[in-house]
Amino acid sequence: MPEGYAPAPGSYDEMWDQKDGVRAHWHPFFSAIERMGSKELARRDQEARLLLRENGVTYNVPDNPDGLHRPRELDPIPLLLQANDWTHIARGVSQRAELLNLVLKDIYGPQTLIREGLLPFEPIYNHAGFLRSCKDVFLPAEHQLRIYAANLARGPDGQMWVLYDHTQAPSGLGYALENRTAMSRIMPTLFNDCNVRRLADFFRTFQSGLSEIAPHNKENPRIVVLTPGPFNTTYFEHAYLSAYLGYTLVQGDNLIVRDGRVWLKSIDGLHPVDIILRRINDDFCDPLELYEESLLGVAGLLDAVRNGHVAIANPLGSSVLENPGLMPFLPGIARHLLDEDLILPSVATWWCGQAREMNYVLDHLDSLVLCPIDQQSAIPRVFGALLSRAEREVWRDRIRANPTRYAGQEQVSFATAPSLINGHLESRYTTLTAFAVSHQNTYSVMPGGLTRSAPERDNFVVPTHTFVHSKDTWVIDGLPHRNFGT
Repeated sequence: MPEGYAPAPGSYDEMWDQKDGVRAHWHPFFSAIERMGSKELARRDQEARLLLRENGVTYNVPDNPDGLHRPRELDPIPLLLQANDWTHIARGVSQRAELLNLVLKDIYGPQTLIREGLLPFEPIYNHAGFLRSCKDVFLPAEHQLRIYAANLARGPDGQMWVLYDHTQAPSGLGYALENRTAMSRIMPTLFNDCNVRRLADFFRTFQSGLSEIAPHNKENPRIVVLTPGPFNTTYFEHAYLSAYLGYTLVQGDNLIVRDGRVWLKSIDGLHPVDIILRRINDDFCDPLELYEESLLGVAGLLDAVRNGHVAIANPLGSSVLENPGLMPFLPGIARHLLDEDLILPSVATWWCGQAREMNYVLDHLDSLVLCPIDQQSAIPRVFGALLSRAEREVWRDRIRANPTRYAGQEQVSFATAPSLINGHLESRYTTLTAFAVSHQNTYSVMPGGLTRSAPERDNFVVPTHTFVHSKDTWVIDGLPHRNFGT
């Protein structure tokens, strides 16, 4: 074991096996950094920091003492996953995207899941993301859910669990790509020697999949990326992705609806827009039919979608799937709709809208994570173990008063992975965000993803909605890849 490296007791460690030592797929990488030495590794770490700063890679933290445009920290030690392990994960992510796509179509269509008792109506109708004005409004494609992301964590037995589903405007693709670009520059030889799967094909698939939903000009659609603006938390990613994919980055006031179509304003006139890749929350997209005080959206946008003149990815109303209250019912829905068991199970979740489940949450408050069913709630997720006795009583009263709006989740033990801390390898709790995009009625999964780690050794809370502490994710193949791209 590396000097000073100590995996958390009872946790799975991605690099170190208590019985066999360094895991087989880590051997080439681990041997290379041992030969490299601590000084050279530190130099490359500094090179990565400088590269990210030169490229303006930031993460905005509003109301933070450090101000906006906080620099991101890229750990030069990637997360390594062997090909067989990744195949299982990718199948699970693809299956879950398929399932949630069917659920989304049903929620805004016939609602047979509710009528047949497979899904209670309360976690849907009480969710802020359920937009009644989007009923029967669909993209011209089999897959309504064009982009999907899953927050994953590995348990002590090595099983991957889904912590959270991202379906509204999933973030992280751009940061994962920038991580890969930086790592391939600071460790090019090691990157090639480890036979890391490339990401370029995934992004080409992403582009092709978006073009499929164009209502007009399918051969050469005009695609724009709709951003809330430079003060948004992940604005760097919006600008970076739009430049990489060749799309125009716009804000709401750059677009206008005329004659039922969306147009892009420019100095030489108006240009029709076919597809909007949105990075704005559902209800802010159209002040006429959704949130009337929104200054970020485009008046009349939903009507243009409804009449088939523009397509939005992901479709308006898809945030209803970002819903812990939905998770307990997914296994039964998967068997009903797919005739399959979930490949990647959700973390154990109890929706409080059912009496037995509510009582379980109330009785085990000190060991669960409490969460509202929609992330737009002003109440954040709460770790019951960190609450005082008086605070737990306040939460019990809150749940009893409005049980359908809350869920309790098991506080899982995350896996650890090596990180470079002050020149030495130390273990940190980690989570992985995996991404899937639709193309030709299938879901393609990025061969890698965005790995995040806890800032301190004993901190089991891994930030899942920030990108400050992250690392590249390498899927290691047994066969070498052609040396091109990322």
